[in-house]
Amino acid sequence: ESVVLEPLHFLQSHSRDNDPADLKTQLWACAFEPEIKNSLTPDGGLQLSRTVATCGGDSVCFIDCETGIVLHKYKSIGEEFFSLAWTTLTAMVKDQKRKLNVLAVGGQMGVVKLIHVKVNYCYGKIKAHKRPISTLCFCPNRETFLFTGSYDKTIILWDIGVPDCDYDFRVSQLLVLKVCSTPLKMSPVPTCPDQYLVAACEGGCFAWDITLTKYEDKRNIAMEFQFPIYNNKDGKSDCCIVDSLAFCNDDLVASKTSMQGSIYLWSWSQTLKRWNKRNTKLNAAILREMEWSNTDEVYIALTACPVENYLICGDEKGDIWMYELDRFTNEEMKSGKKTSPTQILKWPAIEARGEIIEGTLINNVTTDREFKYLVAVTDKNIIVIWKRT
Repeated sequence: ESVVLEPLHFLQSHSRDNDPADLKTQLWACAFEPEIKNSLTPDGGLQLSRTVATCGGDSVCFIDCETGIVLHKYKSIGEEFFSLAWTTLTAMVKDQKRKLNVLAVGGQMGVVKLIHVKVNYCYGKIKAHKRPISTLCFCPNRETFLFTGSYDKTIILWDIGVPDCDYDFRVSQLLVLKVCSTPLKMSPVPTCPDQYLVAACEGGCFAWDITLTKYEDKRNIAMEFQFPIYNNKDGKSDCCIVDSLAFCNDDLVASKTSMQGSIYLWSWSQTLKRWNKRNTKLNAAILREMEWSNTDEVYIALTACPVENYLICGDEKGDIWMYELDRFTNEEMKSGKKTSPTQILKWPAIEARGEIIEGTLINNVTTDREFKYLVAVTDKNIIVIWKRT
């Protein structure tokens, strides 16, 4: 059965100077606030989050998906935010451990801002790069370890520390990973997050050994993954821009090569077995190729919802392609044909200032952990929130 999603809210909350006519500000990233285990309740259960963070232009918004209310808004004049990432830090407050959700956000200025969301306070700034920050991610098993990717063609691993009651904190640089092009999306490998980092980049898809040692703080590319590249209309092979990737589970990686009209699903463990350490290049162990929009647009990010086993990606028309990963059969895999999406969520009819908005490019999509809400951010300063029925 298809997932039934109904449009719930349309927001235009990143307008420059609060201009209601602003349909040009690009929104680049969105992610749900992590759930915090509440030790005060008898069962110690998780507080399910329905707050999503979005960034674009000079602002970051924190939105309640059920009500559509913008709970907080952080602005940095002159900045353009491109990426954000959440972590849950464990702080000591009056000899008691307290959990606090922190959002890291970065963009044009090359500076990471650290925001304590509950009180809407930017308590820290890290001058991470001399050029714009393109992507951010935290290590899943090290709450203070933050990876920053930049247009300076490096990825840096930082330990951002934990703020004290006065919001003082210590930050240290742990590793510099050399990249041959701009990193666009990155992820530690779930089964060994202290050992390998994988990144989609403008020049391909790469992995680094991120094991911390006392000796070297700069690392070259360890692996360069090869994918089939189709010829374009002129009969020439396009350059391999891998503009997004996500781990769908502990082993399954989804990656998207621009201008190819497809998404590859490949196995990390099977690919790793092919690695000859004397040669960085190796063929990805591709399990399936899934049909996607045949567009020339790049930098459209895909996202995975592991609990529901879904992969989701927007397109240049405002539609959202949804793939239920366990629905694919072995016959489909052996046929050599692209696997069709489970369903395509169509762009809803939206009217703004008397005009119907069509052809909206969806830069990023996300879902909460239980897949109750789906959020999309667009190139026309519009956030759309769907609710599952």
